[in-house]
Amino acid sequence: MRCLSLASCLLLAWLTACTAVQSAPNDPLDAGEWRTAKSRMYQDLALQCLRAEDHDRARRLLEQAVQFDPADRSSLELLARLAYASGDLDTAATAAQMLLQLAPESVAALCTLGAVAEGRHQPAEAEGLYRRAMTLASNQDRPGIDLHRLLLLQGREAEATELRRQLGERFPTAIATNLDHGAMLAADGRWDDAASAYDRALTTQPEEPSAATGFAMSAVMARRPAAALALANRLPPHARSDNPALAMTLAIAHLQGGNGRAALRELDLAAPAGSTHAPLHVLRGEILAQLGQPEAAQAAFERALLLTPDNPRAHGGLGRVHLQMGRTHAAVRAFEQAVHAAPEAAVHHALLAAALLGSGDAERAARHAAIARRDPQARALVTELERLHPGLGAAPAGGSR
Repeated sequence: MRCLSLASCLLLAWLTACTAVQSAPNDPLDAGEWRTAKSRMYQDLALQCLRAEDHDRARRLLEQAVQFDPADRSSLELLARLAYASGDLDTAATAAQMLLQLAPESVAALCTLGAVAEGRHQPAEAEGLYRRAMTLASNQDRPGIDLHRLLLLQGREAEATELRRQLGERFPTAIATNLDHGAMLAADGRWDDAASAYDRALTTQPEEPSAATGFAMSAVMARRPAAALALANRLPPHARSDNPALAMTLAIAHLQGGNGRAALRELDLAAPAGSTHAPLHVLRGEILAQLGQPEAAQAAFERALLLTPDNPRAHGGLGRVHLQMGRTHAAVRAFEQAVHAAPEAAVHHALLAAALLGSGDAERAARHAAIARRDPQARALVTELERLHPGLGAAPAGGSR
């Protein structure tokens, strides 16, 4: 029995040894290779989610990819960018630091850490990181663009101008700094200067959508509609359909020039009636109402409300159409929706007061007129209502309902 047991043990040991010797060639992936393959699988899935614009899921998949292979630089770089874009500064910083440990000269890591420092209100640290990245990457414009934006935010315009000049010499086809400069000037209400900045970008890239829209909007705000329309004549037909914001701006330029029909043609050129861009339908409705086409205007406003049910401007436009057509009760309902969606919009309170007066509800009209009267933008309308209805100002003005 002992001999049998010994023989059995020897046989088992031999089989185990044979199995151990023979298993290695049959296993195509060792532990490290398996983890790397798993990481790449998650990274590929993340890229698919990014193409589908599912950024949250892409980020979760990248976090899993990094767990399986913390040394994968592409996963770390993409995770850092996505985390920063979503406002998760801690994850962005961790991923960027891991990437920097693997690649001490990584421009992507330094720029992300600079952006994180900006987000944490540490501008000096951010500037240092951007300048270090510029030193390491003379052939990349990203560090200079980030530093230029930081200088603009700090009001250091002279330094920003010099940096813009340097970057223009090194990267003659890049326009990001001109776009950022235009946006800063527009935010300050310096519309003529903003138009000039966007025009410089258009000189380099004549059909760039952001530059075209920025120039047209700045020209319109500077009361130079002819300049915006001259730009439109240089653009290809698809520029409007690909860029609803540009189409709307050009339509407004036509309105500034007193040509409502040309504004309507601009919108029709940009988007058909089935467009899913609600602001286009709202503007179309307002133009149609001005042109004396209330039925078509109503259809445009209703289309906008199908797309954005709480759109106060669409509700207000629809209320105006109802008032224009003598449908006071329908106007009341529309203006009530507008006031509900934007209680701070005094003009809608004034228009609701007008509709309520038309429906015979002077008490509620007075309450909404009192609200509207507080805002200078609506005061002229309220004054006209009081002229037409002398008792309006003397009526009770309690709550808003």
